[in-house]
Amino acid sequence: MKKFKKIIIDSGTTEEMSHFQQITLEYVSKFSKFSEKQTLEIIKMLSENYNIEHVFAVNVVNIDPQTVPELKTIFEKSSEGKNFDLDKLQEILYKISEIKSK
Repeated sequence: MKKFKKIIIDSGTTEEMSHFQQITLEYVSKFSKFSEKQTLEIIKMLSENYNIEHVFAVNVVNIDPQTVPELKTIFEKSSEGKNFDLDKLQEILYKISEIKSK
């Protein structure tokens, strides 16, 4: 999301944006929780270390779950993630927290 925001702002076209583009920029500004580097690192960690499908890894970044039940909800349709026990989910939250603190 931050990458999208940067592209819009760097293009200098914020005055010329359509209503839909303005709403999208507002959404991105409010809900982007990670830097681009953190986003890519979290997605890579989830994909490589836990075999989480890309769509679910992106959802984790977008939602930024803080608790095991929140993370479990995101993974409930993931072929790999739905089988994680509570310890594995807590481990993932801890690794995300480590990436956020960098």
